[in-house]
Amino acid sequence: MPITYRVTSSLLALLITTGALAQVSVLNVNYDKQQTGANLQETVLAPSINWSSFGKVGTFAVDGQVYAQPLYVPDVMIAGKKYNVLYVVTMHNSVYAFNADAPQTATPLWQANLGPIVPNGLYNFTDIVPEIGILGTPAIDAVKQVLYVVSNTLPSDTTTVPIYQLHALSLVSGREVMREVMATGRERVAAPVLVSGTVKGNGPGSDNGSVSFDAFMQLQRPGLMLSNGILYVSFGSHADIGNYHGWLMAYDAATLHLKAIFNASPNGRQAAIWQSGRGPSFDNNGDVYVSTGNGDFDGQEDFGESILHLSGSDLSLKDWYTPTEWADWNESDSDLGSAGVIFLPHTNSMLVGGKAGLLHLVSADSMGHLGPDNSSSIQSVRLTDWGIFTMALWAQTNPIIYVYDPQGILKAFQIVNNQINATILSQFTPAIAGTYGGLSLSANGTQDGIAWLTTGNTNLAGVPGTLHALDASDLSNELWNSDLAGGSRDTLGRLAKFATPTVANGRVYVPTFSNTVEVYGAVGANTTSGAGFISAVANAASQLEGPVSPGEVVTIFGANMGPAVTASAEVENQRVPTTTGGSSVLFDGTAAPVLSASSDQITAVVPFGVAGPTTKVQVLYHGNAVGSATVPVQAATPAIFTANGTGGGQASVLNQDGTANSKTNGAALGSVVTILATGGGATTPASQDGAIAVAPYPAFVLPVSVTIDSVPETIQYAGPAPGQVAGMMKIDILISPDTPVSPYDQIVLKVGNYSSPLEVLIVVQ
Repeated sequence: MPITYRVTSSLLALLITTGALAQVSVLNVNYDKQQTGANLQETVLAPSINWSSFGKVGTFAVDGQVYAQPLYVPDVMIAGKKYNVLYVVTMHNSVYAFNADAPQTATPLWQANLGPIVPNGLYNFTDIVPEIGILGTPAIDAVKQVLYVVSNTLPSDTTTVPIYQLHALSLVSGREVMREVMATGRERVAAPVLVSGTVKGNGPGSDNGSVSFDAFMQLQRPGLMLSNGILYVSFGSHADIGNYHGWLMAYDAATLHLKAIFNASPNGRQAAIWQSGRGPSFDNNGDVYVSTGNGDFDGQEDFGESILHLSGSDLSLKDWYTPTEWADWNESDSDLGSAGVIFLPHTNSMLVGGKAGLLHLVSADSMGHLGPDNSSSIQSVRLTDWGIFTMALWAQTNPIIYVYDPQGILKAFQIVNNQINATILSQFTPAIAGTYGGLSLSANGTQDGIAWLTTGNTNLAGVPGTLHALDASDLSNELWNSDLAGGSRDTLGRLAKFATPTVANGRVYVPTFSNTVEVYGAVGANTTSGAGFISAVANAASQLEGPVSPGEVVTIFGANMGPAVTASAEVENQRVPTTTGGSSVLFDGTAAPVLSASSDQITAVVPFGVAGPTTKVQVLYHGNAVGSATVPVQAATPAIFTANGTGGGQASVLNQDGTANSKTNGAALGSVVTILATGGGATTPASQDGAIAVAPYPAFVLPVSVTIDSVPETIQYAGPAPGQVAGMMKIDILISPDTPVSPYDQIVLKVGNYSSPLEVLIVVQ
């Protein structure tokens, strides 16, 4: 029987050299324990550099969306050679180690997958689509060379009960590094630790006076933090759904034994600790500070809408502040915990931003408990009409706090004599901005500050975001942005919500929802494209990886697979070509129709002749092999296209009058609607690869059915989409009078025994 865990002695021997420790490392989200969001040791990038020579120098392709901040460790010895390594985690539960100094080399130094993902369809919300895997930024112990990360997985023996697992991976190999010492004295590699815990409480979901951690209800959003040998892991919710709680857990980093656990609402519910991904913050004594969201409050055990000071050793509550209007904030979803806590370096004060648009400066000496927005313990200043999610601090004599206003404005304010000056110091309004952004600050101490802002629309696939470099001393001075260069040389992928860019040693590493981390730096002769790499093959409608089927439209993600500017297929003689923009795709040697191609994405149609348990996918660019991957094959892989192309949310549906189905334009009971899909499998007679569908239309071999909120609907037509490439499906359905009237009806397409993902919605009115 296992009796203990420990880090291997061989791992301890792999210490980073003293010289390496003097270099810049990024070991946790937002750079430091105070969560400032600033790297103040950047000596290469400065407002005075030649910005005409700055741009995108490479792309690291991965197998899923990247929410977490990439982490950077210098001088890691891998296979007998030292590398400066960038560590990237994805929502597909994968961890990558890339050579940070060779962004043109798409192949990772190593890659590890931590288990099957949790499909978003398990939950009735579409804030995160299409999958949930590794969401929170890992934490790294650079001395012991261990990366700590939490994965959200759906075990193969269940379809509805996800779990969280805590892993300790070697920076060198990606392998689990913990060892179990058995009762016999022998050692073996330990399995990752199942996240679990129980506290006393009688709130909803409790059992006999105890509240247990429920992985189904919780979302591991904040970054992990490591302090004084203790690893801190915190949890929020899935869009405020269900009987969730705010949890903070403390693990012994050497053994992964649970040392302490804190629940922010044991006798109530909610009080999530989510903080838009910001990790817990720490003071000079090692104590922990977090802020909570909407939830129950009693000032004794339940602390919704609160700022909490917890002991770093045992997570006991030491002090707290809750605004008197907490109940009103609950009603209006004004979430005090939306931006987390920044502890001001060299002070005993902290900054906290919330959805109410207020920035609070709170004294850690006496936080004030239940009280007004302004008192001897707290100053609150309204900086936005609604919402603070993203902020960064430039520590100096009079610190500057940068706050992204959801109206699309980055604002700077100064803190003078430990008071927020409400007068805007400077501001920047990007030409195109959305509600959310990412922010990071680099500087050489108190000089040469640059604010790195990412903007864009997180809700639309295929629409690139923008990276802005702004003079941190005067935000109105935009130094550079990724849209300035001709063509798409510097184009950023789809904006990653709340994701923090990483600035280290003259380069900027930007996570995206396009399954990439884009790398920016000095453009030179050595920034030409390197070898290609396939990172994922996904259904083009659902964006989920998995088996492919005959005729399925797929998206292939990777790097250096095609032209820098996206090329679209030109139909000739009623056929889609097998080469577009110089890129071609083979499935078991058969050329596939290529609908579009770029360096990091190719959309193609699986040949109808594909069969067998697996198929080998190969990408060629100008006839040269780029990369290959082997994927499973099954008879059908149905998925409904969505209006925004993300794989979840509003389905791409036409109402009977030809208008788009939407929240304000639902379909009537008894009307006919049309949905577009793919993954229907083989047809009879057999469809021709790349042919444009014309009458008479073939039928799908497997039966097709549709349900809306589990109500079977009448299918009037199910076949190839007229005028579209073979593989695109069109289904006309007559909505049953028994269908629930709702703006969030779940629509599911079934082909044979295969069903589409559950996160697609139709509006019935």
